[in-house]
Formats: sequence, C-alpha cells, structure tokens
Amino acid sequence: MPSAPPVPSISLLWPPGAGVHAPDTPRLSARAAADLDLETTVRALSASPGDQRIVTAALSTLCADPDVIAYRQAVLEDLLNAPELLARLEALLPAISAVERFRYASRPGQTPLHEVVWRVGQLESYVECVRGLTAAFEGQAARVNSDALRRLCDEAARATQDPLFAQLERDLPAMTKAVRSVASITIGVNLDDQLRPVGATLIDIHDRPFRGETPSLFGALFRGQQDGPSSIGPLHSVPRERTPNRPSDIDVTNPMLYPLFRDVAQVLKHASRPVARALQKYVGVGVAFFADLRAELAFYVGAVRLIERLRAAGLPVCRPEIAPVDARTCEIEDAYNLNLALRALADGSASRIVLNDIRFNGDGRIFILTGPNQGGKTTYAQAIGLAQVLAQAGLYVPGSRARISPVDAIHTHFPVEEAPATEAGRLGEEAARLSEIFDRATDASLVILNESLSSTSAGESLYLAYDVVRILRLLGARAIFATHLHELAEEVSALNAEPGDSPVVSLVSQVEEQAGENGPRIRQTYRIVPGPPRGRSYAREIAARYGISYEQLHERLRARGLLNGDA
Repeated sequence: MPSAPPVPSISLLWPPGAGVHAPDTPRLSARAAADLDLETTVRALSASPGDQRIVTAALSTLCADPDVIAYRQAVLEDLLNAPELLARLEALLPAISAVERFRYASRPGQTPLHEVVWRVGQLESYVECVRGLTAAFEGQAARVNSDALRRLCDEAARATQDPLFAQLERDLPAMTKAVRSVASITIGVNLDDQLRPVGATLIDIHDRPFRGETPSLFGALFRGQQDGPSSIGPLHSVPRERTPNRPSDIDVTNPMLYPLFRDVAQVLKHASRPVARALQKYVGVGVAFFADLRAELAFYVGAVRLIERLRAAGLPVCRPEIAPVDARTCEIEDAYNLNLALRALADGSASRIVLNDIRFNGDGRIFILTGPNQGGKTTYAQAIGLAQVLAQAGLYVPGSRARISPVDAIHTHFPVEEAPATEAGRLGEEAARLSEIFDRATDASLVILNESLSSTSAGESLYLAYDVVRILRLLGARAIFATHLHELAEEVSALNAEPGDSPVVSLVSQVEEQAGENGPRIRQTYRIVPGPPRGRSYAREIAARYGISYEQLHERLRARGLLNGDA
C-alpha cells in the first residue's frame, strides 16, 4: 500500500511527516454527521461561509493520533492566549486569500500576457503576506509555544532574510507599473448612414483610466450588452474568428472588432515582454504554502471566536486531556450539547443551559438512558458524539474538565423520517442499519442509539434491545442507548452478568413533580443522572399540558355542544 502524501512544509493542522489522506484514516459517515447535526457546528466554527469546507474536513476526519491532536491543541491555546497575534493574523486573511485566488487563476491555454499579469499579481500578494506574517509575530515570540506557530514565524523571518526576497521587493514596483501602464484606450468607430457601427480601430493608449460616463454606443459596439467592461472580456485575450478570410487566432462575433482586438493585443503583448524576462529569476518562488495556510488559519480563527462567545455567555469550554485509545474513556464535567448552546446564544437563553456529566470509564461504558419525552435524552446523546468529534479535531470541548480517548468510528442509529425503502418495513430497515453497525464497530468505537427498535411492539422491542446491549457489552464498545424501554434499564443487573467487560449503567432524565389543578404536573429538569428508571414516560402529563387529556377534551366537546347531557 502506498504511503500517504506528506503535508506541506508548514501546516497548522498536521505535524511534519504526518499523512493527511492516509487510506486508513477513519471518517465520520454522512449518516452520523446528519444525526449529530454536524452542519450547525460547522457553520459556528467557520469564520466565513467559504471556510466551511476546511472545517467540515477537519471535523469529519476522526484523527486518532494523540501527537496530531496535541499539535492542534497547542496552536489553539497559543491563539487564545495571544489575542493581539490572533487579531493580526485574522487581519492578514484577505491578503492570503488573494494568493489563494491567484493559485487557481492560471489556466492552460492562456496568453503569455495573462501569465505575466497573473504572476506579477501573485508575487505582489506573496510579498504582502510574508511582510504581514513577520509583522504579526513581532513582539509575540514569548507568547508562542506551539511547534506549528514557531515554525511559521521562523519561515516568515527566513523568507525576508533571503537576498532574492529583497531583490523581488525592489523589482516589483517597476514590473507592476509596466504591466499596468495601459489604463485606457481611445478607439475610433465608423458608422454607416443609419448610424450603425461598421468598424473600430485603436487610436491612442493612456496610462490613466478614462473619466466620464460610458457612451451609450458602448453596448451596441460590444454585442449590444450593457453589463460594463466584463462584457467584452479581457482585451489581451484575442478572440478567434471563425470566418475563413480571417487569421485563425481571431474570433469575433462582429468582424468589425478584429482590427481593434488585434491592435490592443499587440500593444499589451509588447508592454509585457520586459516584465516576462524580469520574472525569470523568480520562477522558484512558490506561493502554494500560503494558499494552504489561509484555510488552516481560518479554522483556528473560527474556533477561537466560538470559544470566546461561549465563555462570554458563562458556558465552560476546556482543552481535553487525550487518553490512550485502549482506555476507552470519555469523562466530561459540566458537559452540554454545543448545538443547543448555539441556539441559546442566538435567542439569549444561554443561562438556561443545563450542565451534565459524561462518564465512560471502567465503571460504565454502556448507558441505557430513559426518561420522559422532551426530557433531553436525544440532546444528551448528541452532546456525547459532538464532544468526541471536537476532541479528535484538536479543538476544545463543552465542559469544565475532560479526558477523552480517541475512537475509530462513531456509529449512530437515529429514527429515520422517510418511509422505509424496502418491503421489510420500518423494523426491517432498523435491523439492517443495526446490522451494518455491528459489521464495522470495534471495541474502540462509539455507538449512539436513539430510540432504536421503537417500530415494533413493546415486547419485541425489549427482546431485541436486550440482545443488542448484550452484544455491545461483549464487543467492549462505548455506547449510549436513549430509549423509552424502561424495562430494559431494569435489566441492568442481568445484563452485567452476561459475558463482556463493559459495565452497563442506567441513566435517567430527572423530572420534578408539582401539584396542579388536574393532578400532578411534571417539569423536566434536563438533568441526566445515574439511577433506576422511573417506570413512566409521563406521556399523559405532557399531553395534559397541551390540552389533550380525556377530561380536557371532554370539556371542549361539551362546550361545542357535541355531547348530550348524560355523556
């Protein structure tokens, strides 16, 4: 098997020699990403919509190498502790973006002139970025401890000390002036007796832009379009003529434009020749590094800004300790669902976020979570998966303290909204998806089951769910099973007597009972704690809250006159 390609010489995400696209690198499946609502997290971590690609890639690659994770954590911590450095680097993003655009601007078949203009612009952006990086790190050396940022600082300093760089800085103004010496042209247009343009030619060239209103004839001359200069395309890219009586390098919809395009092309080509010769000495100056840097830097900028928002709202965020894979642990104090927190930040209700603990360890690796509807079971299960994704991306996690082992996969089984695609029905589809999970899961996996096997009778669901938990225990994977099957949680002792080394623990979503006019009312606390199941889903109480108890509906029908006096 061929080895993975190494990362560029300096990467903020990958240490030297690390493989970016190794074939065996675990990836978050599209199903798991959807079940965890990863898209919401991606948007929150993206400094701009254009950064979502790099954020998605970083989160979806479940990096299990503790050295890579620590490498990223160190960068993030440096930027958190050095706000001035972060602000300077963030301000440099537009210049780095320009380098990135130039990276993709050159295409095969372009004219030599275009190549010259493209290269000069690229080198201009390169010099600006190098100088900007040097300025960003000025006076910040004491605050930089991460290997990645130290190497970036050293590389910027080395570039500025290169004699070729100094020469490039001296040569660029003249080259720029030369390629931009033609700012406007004067053209002459011949008209027929109906005042229609029948010919055009170049009269004069100018080093200053034309000032004034665009003549109305402009649109008629250039194919009747009024879209501005972009309508005519780059004048240095000579169109091709399809008529047999014209040279093969000309293509003009209106043949009268041939002399104009020919003359302009010649003028601009002549102006570019000295610059093209001067550029030869800078062939070895590469800029791809900056193009890669921009995406990686934006990743950290988004992460820092999100951490700052969460902390400003009083929500804890911490750097997780990365435990060995074989420890199979995930311990987080004061954890919460990041996506729920993001919604709370948007509507100003962050203070109402309930914090819970997550404890996968030798005392419990399989959790059966029961509780009432809308009690926070799904939210809690999602929080576990999101924390795992963030930790393996090298980011901070929601919580005040965390110790997390990497996983080789996150397998999720959430209810599907769409109709079953097979004749086997919903239960058959559920069973098929569970079967896929057990074809791939290992003792290093995280399995999140949410209301699984709820599509059949209670008795059948309990029977099947019991077997699923037995296999999870035998497998040794970390798992949480959010379910309405209180009877399953009552079987914890029996399940722990089955073969396997993963203890099963019952968790319950707590509620508070309060006196009400029509009997006891319940209030969800969204606190998830170890304990025996309550044995009730509180469906009746929740229904009463929305006015659909028997008594409430009976009274509404009577009020509408639909019941006789005896009913």
